[in-house]
Formats: sequence, structure tokens, C-alpha cells
Amino acid sequence: MKLKNNPENYSKLASFTLRVALAIPFLYAAVAATLQPEAWIGFMPQFLQNLFPSSLLLGAHSSLNVILGLWLLSGWKTKYAAALSALTLLTITLTNLGALDIIFRDIGLLLAAVSLALLHYQK
Repeated sequence: MKLKNNPENYSKLASFTLRVALAIPFLYAAVAATLQPEAWIGFMPQFLQNLFPSSLLLGAHSSLNVILGLWLLSGWKTKYAAALSALTLLTITLTNLGALDIIFRDIGLLLAAVSLALLHYQK
């Protein structure tokens, strides 16, 4: 694919790249949490674990991750998918600050989601 020096082509390629970069971790987390729930339940806030069974929490979170991953890949209403992704990643980061050595990557993903939303803000 030749991009021809057209800024719109580069914008589309940047959007696609950011969408894939965000979708992969969401989809991976959904599959991993389903296959090894014991490794993922510790990232759920304790107050939620006190209110709901862990299988329900992980199932709901995995479902959200699949929806976000597929939505991002679809390219449909990208600014909303990116905004919801950013909100999800912000929530994960804030509720797991004690595990910053593990979740520090989520900060980069959060900023990528914000960048994607900004890229599509006027579209």
C-alpha cells in the first residue's frame, strides 16, 4: 500500500495502528482471565470482590474487554470506543496503584486511547 504524501492517509494508518495496539491487550486480557481466573482476580478492587462473586466480576470484565477489543478493531464510532477504553484503563490504573510494577504499561495504553480519541474528535 503506497501512502502517497497525503496527510489523510497517514491519519487513517495512525488510527488503525492505535486501534490494533489497544485491541490486542483487551482481547488478551479477556482470554487470559477466562483461562486463569486465579491469576487475575487479585486485580479486582476488594470492595467489588466483597459485593460480587469472583466469577461474575471476571466474566463481566472479560466481556467488556472483548467488546472493547472488537469495537476498536471495527473502526465504528472510534472516538467513543477510544474514550471508553481510556476510562476503563484509567479505572484499572487508579484501582491498582499498589501494583504499579505490573500495571505501569496500562498508563501508556491509556495515553494511546486518549490519542486515538483526540485523533477522531473532529471526525
